[in-house]
Amino acid sequence: MRATFAIAVLSALVTFASGARAQVVRGTVITPDSLLVSGVIVTLIDSSGTPVARALADDEGKFTMRAPASGTYRIEAKRLAFRPTVDVPITLQEGRVLLHTLVLRGAPVQLEAVKVTAEQKCETQPDSSTMAFSVWEEARKALRASQLTRLTRPYKVDVTTYVRRKSTGFYRERGADSSTQSGMSLRPFTSRPADELAEHGYITRGPQSAVYHAPDEDVLLSDSFGATHCLRILPDSGSDNIVRLGFGPIPGRRQPEITGVLSIDRHSSELRRLDFNFVNLPTMDVVGTPGGEIVFRRLPEGSWFIEQWAIWLPTVELRADIAPTLPVPNTRAPVRVAPVITTRYGLQTTGGHVNRVVSGEETLWLRPPLER
Repeated sequence: MRATFAIAVLSALVTFASGARAQVVRGTVITPDSLLVSGVIVTLIDSSGTPVARALADDEGKFTMRAPASGTYRIEAKRLAFRPTVDVPITLQEGRVLLHTLVLRGAPVQLEAVKVTAEQKCETQPDSSTMAFSVWEEARKALRASQLTRLTRPYKVDVTTYVRRKSTGFYRERGADSSTQSGMSLRPFTSRPADELAEHGYITRGPQSAVYHAPDEDVLLSDSFGATHCLRILPDSGSDNIVRLGFGPIPGRRQPEITGVLSIDRHSSELRRLDFNFVNLPTMDVVGTPGGEIVFRRLPEGSWFIEQWAIWLPTVELRADIAPTLPVPNTRAPVRVAPVITTRYGLQTTGGHVNRVVSGEETLWLRPPLER
């Protein structure tokens, strides 16, 4: 069994309309009292309500978006812990650059008020009036910002990847393989396409092995993920600081699937982590349930990245222990004892973590030494 945390060797590129005839809006995001705001997700929406371009405001609140054609558009702005702001209509002309100031007016989101004493009904595409919708929208902002960060920021990272093997019972850790690479793209691992996972499931089976797939931001933000999974707010887990949003496959799905929990900070609305398990699998009660984790990190200027990730898979090994030959009493002839077959259960963890994020010569984030 293998996990698909593939190291990305090519940086992702954002494709925009280009050339002298492009329709461009360049803007600055500010608060009503004229303070610059970084890390805001801005989306260009055409007259039919379709998003046609996205950007992430930089540390000076600036953004640039290119429209596919001239016409009338609106800009939607989303920032963590606030309701969206939908700006006034703007007109983009062929071959012209529009300079625009976007004033944020969305009201604060109050996740502090989300209190659950019993598990809620699991809903697909929850209504905007539900608690699950509000929490999911905050998680989506972080996921979208992480996606835009790797697509638009020229950041590089130092990454350590590893495979660790442990045995249960009286057996100790059997070894670990790790390697560190510098100057990698900000996408340290990639998932399979969301539509492919929705159709075939999160496990690819070969003649002698199976590959387990983890979701990345693209998968979690996709329409196919939303159509095949339902969301629910989970009861508080003894912490006043975290809201837990659970998700699972819709009833009736038979493909190998994932079920999991997104943990969102109650006060800042920041997405902390995703924990997931694989379901709809052949019985594995003897050795446990395969699963994984993804930890998210927000940089000071508002961009996001996946800080660490892992998939763990139960393992089973059979070992033949040969007992020593014993002499037969009153003779010199030895007697051979049949091999003793022992079963060893274990766990293999495949994952990695980011050690450093750099922009040019500047270090934006450094992993604390105790976490290395």
